[in-house]
Amino acid sequence: MQPHLQIRCLGPQVYAYSVSAGGSVTHPVDETTLESLEHCLDDAGASLGHYFASVQISLQGQVLGSFAVGLVQRNALGLASQLREKFVREHPHFTAAAALL
Repeated sequence: MQPHLQIRCLGPQVYAYSVSAGGSVTHPVDETTLESLEHCLDDAGASLGHYFASVQISLQGQVLGSFAVGLVQRNALGLASQLREKFVREHPHFTAAAALL
């Protein structure tokens, strides 16, 4: 089983994330709210690292791929930048959401 990390930008400097089992894309019930994408990755990576090798990551409901939890833990800042770029490149129709990221 691979967990699914879902991150949503709620507004400028307001992000919410949740972790679900098995890659299901649903509206999360229990979200943690933090001030940056990097903080969401760092917080989720800290809790996942003891149990999982990889995690599927979605941003604004769009699956961006599977990533090693070790990468999430070691380089949240770099991964956040990579996820932003990938989101903008692969989902140009979400221009309003991309502007907030």
